[in-house]
Parts: sequence; C-alpha cells; structure tokens
Amino acid sequence: MSDSTGMGPAPGGADNSDGYQGNENDWQNQPGPGQYSPPQYGHSQYDQPQSNQPQYGAPGQSSQPGYPSLPGQRGPAYGGNGQQSWQHIAPEHVARMYQPGVIPLRPLKLGDIFGGSINTIRRNPEATIGMAVIVLGAFLVPSLLISFGISLIPGLDPDVSAGIAIVVPSLISIFPTLVLTGFILYVVSEAALGEKVGLGQTWRAVRGRIPALIGVSILTSLITIAAVSLGLVVLFVSIAVGETVVIVLGVVALFASIVLAIWLGVRLILSSAPVVLEGAGPLRALRRSWTLSTGTQFWRLLGISVLAAILAFMIGLVLGAPFDLLFGFLPVFFVESESAQLMVAIFGQHLSQFLVGLIITPFTAGVTALLYLDQRIRREALDITMQQAATQRTAERSQP
Repeated sequence: MSDSTGMGPAPGGADNSDGYQGNENDWQNQPGPGQYSPPQYGHSQYDQPQSNQPQYGAPGQSSQPGYPSLPGQRGPAYGGNGQQSWQHIAPEHVARMYQPGVIPLRPLKLGDIFGGSINTIRRNPEATIGMAVIVLGAFLVPSLLISFGISLIPGLDPDVSAGIAIVVPSLISIFPTLVLTGFILYVVSEAALGEKVGLGQTWRAVRGRIPALIGVSILTSLITIAAVSLGLVVLFVSIAVGETVVIVLGVVALFASIVLAIWLGVRLILSSAPVVLEGAGPLRALRRSWTLSTGTQFWRLLGISVLAAILAFMIGLVLGAPFDLLFGFLPVFFVESESAQLMVAIFGQHLSQFLVGLIITPFTAGVTALLYLDQRIRREALDITMQQAATQRTAERSQP
C-alpha cells in the first residue's frame, strides 16, 4: 500500500481527477471576510440553502474557516490586520510546515492518521473518554437489565438463554457506537485546528446531527447487506437446482457479492463525516463519500481502514481477555448455581464491552475523521483553508 507524501496540487489548482467540480449548494453559508464564527454543524442550510443568502461557488469568495472550501481554491494566508503573513513563502509551503493541532496541514501519512487519533484522545479526554462513558453507559445499562431478564425466564434452556444474553448487548451497542462516532468526529476536527473542546460544546455542536448520522449508517448497512444477500440468494437457488456446475457458479456469485459489499463499504466509509462536519443529509453524505473515495484513493482508504480494524481488534482482545477470564471461567469454580454463573458472565461481558468501547470507538472514529480530512486536503486544498482558520483563531485569542 502506497502512502503518498506528495506536496499536493500547485497554487490555484487541486487534484480533481475524480471529476468533482463542486456545487454552490454543497456548502453552508459563510461569514464575510475578516469575520469568523465556529462552524454551525446542527443547522439545515446544507440541505435547504436560503435564496436571500450568498452562495459561495466562485473563486475569490471566502469559505468557512475550518472545513468547507472551494475545490481547487488556494491563496495566501492573512492575519487579522489584512497583511500577508510569512512573506516570501508560497502559501502551499506554509500550509505544509504548519501544524496547529494534532495533524500537520498537508496530505497525511499513515502515522499522522493513527497518531492524530491517539493524540486527540490524549488532549481531549473529557470530550472523548468522558463522552464515551456517558453514551456507552446510557445504552449498556438497559442492555444489562434486559439480559438479566432473559436469563431469568423460567423453562428457557440455559445455553439458549446465554446465547441471547450475549447477542443482545452486541446489537444494542451499535446505536451508542453510531452516536459516539458523531461526537468524536467533531472533537477530531477541532483538534486538527489546535482547539480543545469540552463535553458541553461537543454536545451542542453534534446533537442536531444524531438523527441524520443514524440514518446514513442505516443506509450504508442496508446497501452492504443487500449486496451479500444477492449472492446468498443465488447460492441457495443453485443448491436447490442440485447440479454441480450450478452450485459452483453459486459459490462464485457469493464470493463476488462479498467483494462487492467490501467495495461499497469502502466507498461509503466516509459518509458519517459530512453529516457532522458539513451538515449534510444522509443521501448527500453518501454522495460526498462516493466522490471522495474515487480513483486510487480507494486502495488507500481500504488499507488504512483494515489496519485500523486489526489494531482495534488487538487492543480489544488485550483489554477484554482479563475480564473474560475473570467473569467467564473463574465463577465455574466458585459459584455452584448455573443461573448465578450466567448472571456473572453477563455482567462481565457488559463490563468488558464497556471498557473496550471507551478506547476502541474514539480511536476508530478518529481514524475515520482524519481519513476524511486527508481526502479533502488531497482533492480540495482544505489544508489552506484550515491554516487560515487556525491563524484567525490564534489572532482572536491573542487580542486583549
């Protein structure tokens, strides 16, 4: 897997080999020159821009500091007094030297993405670990009570009861993971500009995007499940026919459907980021992810996502193993009642999932956010816009 460290497009141009030309309705309305306000993630201008407000779709107009920028737009960085900063240095070179937050403002390397995600957690423990405690706890406590209730159903086979009690938290945990991912996306985007955010600020910024975030996640899941289901249907039909050649073709079709599902999953892997950071609706977010993952960048997204998943699995295995041993095997030697053993195992499974989720979810969500920013930098010169936003924020903080 190639990890590009190129200098990016020349001034005035960007890598638009994917065919993306930009749309004046793709971005929220922006503050005027010399002004700055934090990005408004919870509003609906993205989906329904007002006709009496300016639409930024032409060169020379300012874009919102931090995220939405015009594809291909580049220009010099200016401070609060309107004078050009870092004279005699090309703007694109300034952007590549500048690192206001957890990542350098240039096309990101693998180490930048993984390190940036980890540093975001270290620098913002309240908005990452703290938010994870609240969100995961709010969902896993009801899951624990439901699992206990299932285990106490009279006449239910113990093995069946144990299986249901273990599956329930796994299904319920999907929802807190989606919600927590949205919060972490916002935290990482602010950390990239050198900002430290708290619980309250993160909640206010993302709470309005939770329904759209769940919606885009459901759509993505349905698309990938439909691809695999198509292969399964072909396989079942071939088995029903009974001919060896037809069965072989059914197996090939199933394999092809799995490959298709993986391809679709990677193409749509960035869809949650536009929902939170651009205020996009579910369908628009899917199109944005599709646009940002075209060409050879597909393989980069696939490789980094697989590595992140492997790393997350290993971390989860290391963190969860002691709890599996403590609550899964040891009670057999100290607790005589099978129902009591099942209760202890259910509690241990929930506790393990909770503690592992505190680390795994912020890390994987951070990787997704940085992959999104990396693609925006490579394709739309977002590094220049982020550099201007970071400079403006620094100037505002330095004012008496």
